[in-house]
Amino acid sequence: MSRHQRVEVGSVFLVLVLVLAGLVMLPATAAGQTTNLTPTPTMTTTTATTPALALSTSSGLAGSNITANGSGFKPAETVDVTFNGQSIGKPTVNDGGTFSLSFTVPNVPPGQYVVGAKGQTSGITAANTFTVNEGGATLAFDPPQAAPGTSLTVKVTGMRPGETVQLSFNGPVVGTGTADTSGNATVTFSVPNLTPGQYGVTATGQTSNTEVNATYTIIAGPTPVPAAAAPTATPAPAAAPAPAPVAPPMVHDDRYFSQTGYRIDNDDVWTFFQQYGGLSTFGYPVSRGMGFLGCPVQMFQRLIIQLCPGAGPAIINLLDPEIFPYTRVNGSVFPSPDDQLKAQTPAVGSPEYANILTFIQSVTPDQFNGQPVNFWQTFQARGGLEVLGAPISHPQPDPTNANFIYMRFQRVILHFRAGIGTEPLLLADYLKQIILGPGAPNLPPDLQQQSSSSRFFGQYCRGGTRWICRPNDLPGTDLTFAFEQG
Repeated sequence: MSRHQRVEVGSVFLVLVLVLAGLVMLPATAAGQTTNLTPTPTMTTTTATTPALALSTSSGLAGSNITANGSGFKPAETVDVTFNGQSIGKPTVNDGGTFSLSFTVPNVPPGQYVVGAKGQTSGITAANTFTVNEGGATLAFDPPQAAPGTSLTVKVTGMRPGETVQLSFNGPVVGTGTADTSGNATVTFSVPNLTPGQYGVTATGQTSNTEVNATYTIIAGPTPVPAAAAPTATPAPAAAPAPAPVAPPMVHDDRYFSQTGYRIDNDDVWTFFQQYGGLSTFGYPVSRGMGFLGCPVQMFQRLIIQLCPGAGPAIINLLDPEIFPYTRVNGSVFPSPDDQLKAQTPAVGSPEYANILTFIQSVTPDQFNGQPVNFWQTFQARGGLEVLGAPISHPQPDPTNANFIYMRFQRVILHFRAGIGTEPLLLADYLKQIILGPGAPNLPPDLQQQSSSSRFFGQYCRGGTRWICRPNDLPGTDLTFAFEQG
């Protein structure tokens, strides 16, 4: 065989080897065979919901109400919600891992603050930021001070555009205005015929319920020049009554609340106020320190803190029948005290009293009539038994508005509004309006009708004995300077 022939044979052999190798490497199906292939299992992973905290609005004024909505938390656990590091509520997570908490923005300077949430069982955390805006409603006077009878113009800012703004001077309403598209309103009236001194002025938005307070100084008018003396003698005019003493000025620090014009002076009251939720529990102060029924007290919008001798700070049972028995306020109808429920409540000092919280939880629902009333959750978040007292009624819808549901406790009435949340009513401020009496800026006609025979009604008399109009009706009470802003 020639060399050339050997090369050809070798080439053919090499090609055959390569073809056979390719056939061996083909999948069985490519070679005409059928193979049952077992599919590779697919791994299914469940992605946990990322914890989140959403706010109903990202900015607002101190004192405004907002809602925090959390998600991604452990069902049934308690979540500690904080504003700038201070606890503002402890809601319970529902089965879907979410919660909702309505709260009042604390009285802090303008700026950005962190709202945080931490699950007490899981340790899960989430946070968001809230910006406290500058400003708020204000009053400006032209002229800045005047004598009785002078035309006075008051400019109100910070109201809701289009709403009616009601202005009161020293109690009685002196005029109304309509807020423009910027929230400004103007009211002009004659300065009332009052003795020289400082007097409270209040503007109230009739839709937003925004309220702003200030003081106005009335000065003595010019001495009138008498006409030519008549030949006959005339009797000398009677001396004008002495003006009421001017209240001492207040320190404007972190304990002073410009929204209402009052300061928390007493250290024990201040500590108690902060310990049990501050503004979200008590609302703003609406009085100075004063004497009330035998103990020093200070009124807040929702509650009254008292400091009886030999005892620490405590809350007055505002809804006792002898103080505030009323069931109709500003068109709303509240539940009456339930004597049967009160009889079932474990008495203080009894063996059953050890189970008082279990009893309260059993009659204080978070769901009622298909609505998330969160009465038990609010009871826990707003100070519990020590602050709200025991329940004295079952939940009850307002007969004129099914979206309003109320529950009466010893010291507050919880008010659920569908789509908004649950808050204690401003009952202590209503008691203040009763004490101020006819012409009080925020005394509803239906409440005035019910309370007109009360020993508290119309009792604030500046400059009188203990500044009380009928002192014998209110022993142990001293209202001197009580409702004078500063």
